[in-house]
Amino acid sequence: MLQLATILLTVLGVFTQINIFSVKYPDKLICAVRGFSVSIPCSYSYPQDHHVVQKLWCSMNSNTDMCVNPPYVYNSSSNTKSDFEFTGDDKSDCTLLIHNVQFSYSGEYRFRFITNVDKGKCTGLPGVTLQVTDLKVSLIRLSGNGTLKQGDSLNLRCDVNCTHTSSQFVWSKNNQSLNTSGPVLHFPAVTVRDSGNYTCTWKTGETSGSETISLHVEGDAAQWKIWIIVLVTAGVILIALVTGAVIYNRRFVHAKQQMEDDSTIYANIPQNKGACVSFANVQQQQKGFAIYANVR
Repeated sequence: MLQLATILLTVLGVFTQINIFSVKYPDKLICAVRGFSVSIPCSYSYPQDHHVVQKLWCSMNSNTDMCVNPPYVYNSSSNTKSDFEFTGDDKSDCTLLIHNVQFSYSGEYRFRFITNVDKGKCTGLPGVTLQVTDLKVSLIRLSGNGTLKQGDSLNLRCDVNCTHTSSQFVWSKNNQSLNTSGPVLHFPAVTVRDSGNYTCTWKTGETSGSETISLHVEGDAAQWKIWIIVLVTAGVILIALVTGAVIYNRRFVHAKQQMEDDSTIYANIPQNKGACVSFANVQQQQKGFAIYANVR
């Protein structure tokens, strides 16, 4: 009985020791938008008396050796720069960040780590699956045809060909956030003010991506005619005011010059204070003509 208990404890100890080595990935598909970045969460564990000496990530698109041998998309022993960046640590975090995601990056990824103890190695099986897709924003006309005009009805729809339960859509116009959510932006009757650049941003816990579409709404022709008439009328009034001001200024300058010319008067009046009869000889100069007056 004692021997059986010893065997059971030994087996349990070996089983526990084996299960200490582990790698955990998200239990769901990871989606990414082409051209953007995506983070693949990952955690790992190993015996406390071990020390991690090498960390590896492999893509099963190119690695057919269960990630035991190269090629690797990331190798901590190599200084090669690529779109695959390890953002974890030597303790428990094995997160992989992929930049500038391309369609060819779709597939299964696995993490492998090696410790300083013989046979202290582990590859997380099965791996995590990455799906790369495009984000598209489309304009769906609900009324009207041809160029957009005031009163037309339409939808802007944001599509991503990837199922993700925790994703969300954020809309903005000319880099200003809109108080709306969901993949569809509805316009029951567009106006000229609705013209602009609309951006749909798709977000998850691991990635985000955005796409922009331009919306141009033509104004009512009759309304434009009214504005043209108003502008022309305002221009005529402005020209009349400027012309009147110029004429007034010229008349004012002319009147001032006239007064200065009239002020040039010469008067010479000799008087005999002792007699009853006085003579006045007045000479005036006005515009080049001499006027003489004899008064008795």
